[in-house]
Amino acid sequence: MWESIQSMCLHVVFILFTILIYQVFFNEREEKRKRIRSKFFLCMLIIIVFTMSHPVLYSEVYKYDFKVVPFILAFLYGGKRAGFAAFLALLITGFFTGPKLLILVGNYTIFCLLMLSITRLYHRYRIKGKVVVISLVFLMIPITRGIFLMVKGDYPQTLFEVSSSLIILATLIAIIYLIENMNEQMEMRQELIRTEKMDVVSQLAASVAHEVRNPMTSVRGFMQLMQQERLTDKQDMYISISIEELDRAQGIISQYLDLAKPQTNPYESIDLTSVIQQSINVMQSYAVLNSIQITQQVEASLEIEGIKLEIQQVLINIIKNAIEAIRSEGKIWISAAKQANGFVSIQIKDNGAGMTEDQIKKLGSPYYSTKEKGTGLGLTVCYHIVKQMGGQIQIKSELKKGTCFTINLPAKK
Repeated sequence: MWESIQSMCLHVVFILFTILIYQVFFNEREEKRKRIRSKFFLCMLIIIVFTMSHPVLYSEVYKYDFKVVPFILAFLYGGKRAGFAAFLALLITGFFTGPKLLILVGNYTIFCLLMLSITRLYHRYRIKGKVVVISLVFLMIPITRGIFLMVKGDYPQTLFEVSSSLIILATLIAIIYLIENMNEQMEMRQELIRTEKMDVVSQLAASVAHEVRNPMTSVRGFMQLMQQERLTDKQDMYISISIEELDRAQGIISQYLDLAKPQTNPYESIDLTSVIQQSINVMQSYAVLNSIQITQQVEASLEIEGIKLEIQQVLINIIKNAIEAIRSEGKIWISAAKQANGFVSIQIKDNGAGMTEDQIKKLGSPYYSTKEKGTGLGLTVCYHIVKQMGGQIQIKSELKKGTCFTINLPAKK
């Protein structure tokens, strides 16, 4: 028995070493990890082939291996395609390494169906919750097998079953911690890059904006005085265009200043339901002009803590972007509800042009915009405001089908 446990420990070392190599040398993002050709799936494939071709032999009847570990990880972190590809690899390897192929097909077909339902639940939790969920799922296997062995009266085998299952579970939990730690480090790195960009923009705004704004105001004033003189229609048109462009430049500078200035106003209790309704009313005429219908489903008495004008600025900006993404004859759905996690979730969904994954990643960065004349500062300010309030903006989009902005804000306690 002890020799078999030592063999299992060697398998643990091999699996953890493979994962560590992946973590150190192949730092893949989540979307790349979900591709069949990803380095992550290659590592899972290597582990499946190794553990099934070198099983731990307790007796001629009973063999143990770690194939369940890469199988579970493929579903959890690689998605459905990687999970089913791991299932196929597991069957092909089983065909060459073991005679009990039908049992393998039956057991892991049921496991596939179970993992499909568990995966959605799994990603809702933080790391401790994830460990609890996957432990409960995994322990179904050794519990049922242990009961079967005890009914047969094979107590030594039952003891080994318990020991090996604990080793496999510990290995699975260790790998989950490694992958979650890698994900957290990547998110922190991206946030650090974003913060550095914001700091550069803020410093630029603070040092330049006021100096640029003063001469622009003077130029605008003289142009308005010129319009009072007798001018030709062309001259009047040229001056009007110049004034409009100056106003546009003033607006961009104001957005820079919004990023630069620190938040000093105290937070107050806000009737979010009322603020959402006011924001919709403000943008209703703009939507009607573009033949766009806005429908809403907002819970009553939603309350948060923040600054009313800033929240309204976020909502108006995102609704305006939704209208411009549709261009004409479309729909916008706005909903808001309090969630069980203590946050209020606001969704602004449109059936416009949609965006690619690369575009979604860049949204909120200064200087990036999907609009021809956009600066990207509007959404940058939105991200800045929501983050200061302890909230988060999430975006889901599909080309030619539309975009959904989800704004999560802490509810008033």
